[in-house]
Amino acid sequence: EIHHRVKNNLQIVMSLLSLQAGQVSDPASRSALAEAQMRIRALALVHRMLHEIEDQTTIELHRLLGDLARQIAEGFGGGRDDVRIETAVVPASVSADIAIPLALFSVEALTNAYKYAFPEYKTDGFVRVVLRREGDDFLLAVEDNGVGYDVTAIKRSMGSRLITNFGQQVGGESSVKSTPGKGTTVALRFPDPETTAQPEDIAAQ
Repeated sequence: EIHHRVKNNLQIVMSLLSLQAGQVSDPASRSALAEAQMRIRALALVHRMLHEIEDQTTIELHRLLGDLARQIAEGFGGGRDDVRIETAVVPASVSADIAIPLALFSVEALTNAYKYAFPEYKTDGFVRVVLRREGDDFLLAVEDNGVGYDVTAIKRSMGSRLITNFGQQVGGESSVKSTPGKGTTVALRFPDPETTAQPEDIAAQ
């Protein structure tokens, strides 16, 4: 019952955003509403995965990040056959409390890549989602070989603030590296939840 209510509520929110976008003529406003829809879809995807698994406590990051990458590629990269989406994700499962900020972090980074990295003249592009282990930590990164930019010359945007905040929610640290003409990497290094679990958390499992 609760799952159905949450699902219906998320669908209502997405429908309202879609209706609002249809009534807005300003391109910047339409883009902002589209990004909001993508964030809601990311929440809906996490919720759907929790509903589908038996114990409803953990989510496979390989599946979550792969589905998100395809979802963003279809939403923002439609019609760009010259920009491919790639994933290189190690097997790992996390709780919903970790999966949700990771999903939203990925949505922001992927959206930025598709919006800014590949103007019409830029071909043979890729956007790659990477998750690998580094010691006791994970490194999640969204990389592209787009036009890049001078990070020191760009004002801090809402998207960059969200990326920082989502990283902090999982006890991690985010970073952005970009070189004009050579692409951009948005990364988040965060501790493996299993190695940082408290004794009472382990006992509860």
